[in-house]
Amino acid sequence: MTKATIQRQKLIANFIDSGNISSQNQLKGMLKKNGTIITQATLSRDLNELGAVKKRLKNGKLVYLLPKNQDNNAQYKIAKKALQDFVTEVQPVSNQVVVKTTTAAAQVIAESIDNLYLEGIVASLAGDNVVLVITADQKNAKLVAKSIEDYIE
Repeated sequence: MTKATIQRQKLIANFIDSGNISSQNQLKGMLKKNGTIITQATLSRDLNELGAVKKRLKNGKLVYLLPKNQDNNAQYKIAKKALQDFVTEVQPVSNQVVVKTTTAAAQVIAESIDNLYLEGIVASLAGDNVVLVITADQKNAKLVAKSIEDYIE
């Protein structure tokens, strides 16, 4: 999966989470307004990978929804896939975790780590190919590093 795919799928998931997407055409138009041009086939594949389903609401409106349990959550899937594809090394250092990435992937990885809501993280900062995750203490740094490593295995 490329960085562009991950970013596009995150945008799609955010639009769907707004609760107002009733068709692929509407979603395609919203993506275009945000500068993302996408083919119908790619959009269908993205929706499938995100686990999006159409459901009729109590008011009768048909909308796309994303699964909410952690195993099927779209943001979780995107974050996990990004970590697997772009993280090259994880190292705890004092109360911090240094996460090395492929070139230009640090922003995607920092956001992915944030979307996992790991316990003990105070902040994360991204450069070009390194993410610095700050924790409260050395113990938390080791736990966070282990959690990140578990996602990439």
